[in-house]
Amino acid sequence: MLKSEARWLSRQLQALDVARGSPLLNVGSSTRYFREVQQPFIHRELFAPWQRRGGRVIHQDLKPDDGVDVVGSLMDPECLARLASWSPRSVCCTNVLEHVEDRVAFARQLASLVAPGGVLLVTVPRAFPWHPDPIDTMFRPTVEELVPLFPDLRLVVGQVVPCGTLGHLVAADLPGALKRLLKPGQGAGADAVPRAGVGQWLWPWLVRPFEVTCAVFERP
Repeated sequence: MLKSEARWLSRQLQALDVARGSPLLNVGSSTRYFREVQQPFIHRELFAPWQRRGGRVIHQDLKPDDGVDVVGSLMDPECLARLASWSPRSVCCTNVLEHVEDRVAFARQLASLVAPGGVLLVTVPRAFPWHPDPIDTMFRPTVEELVPLFPDLRLVVGQVVPCGTLGHLVAADLPGALKRLLKPGQGAGADAVPRAGVGQWLWPWLVRPFEVTCAVFERP
């Protein structure tokens, strides 16, 4: 997640009534260390204000670790059943859709977890380098291209948010930035990456701004 993206999501979440939106399920949450130490703005900007208002957050991820409440894949019925037992009303899913092979099926599962009156906050890179985790399908949608993935939900607001450049990212977190951006060139989407070398591949992003497509959907 990028800082401008977190701030955009925070504004949308702050406009949501807690009774209507809590508990909030955070899909693909990663660990507490990632959210509060490596990228502390995730907790500070997004989840801490929600919790101060009395909202609950449920963190889901594939890996068992500190700060993960539910371990498993949304494509696993057993994991879905465990998530349902927590009775989430709203869902937050950031920068995950570009990392799944079947985004239509994954989006369907996301929508199924949104209760009537609840919302889905979703983000996907619009302009960002290839970053396999473990794959990157190079899905870089506009808001209009996101909408068909959620036919049972209504778009409330959507925006392509500018999020700075590679220079800003590296200045803020050099080790983390290099680790995320210089992973081996394998997996889905690999053919979309120029083969002229990592330096030439990343060079345009020193001045080209990152962009993230951010949207809020609701279930009537």
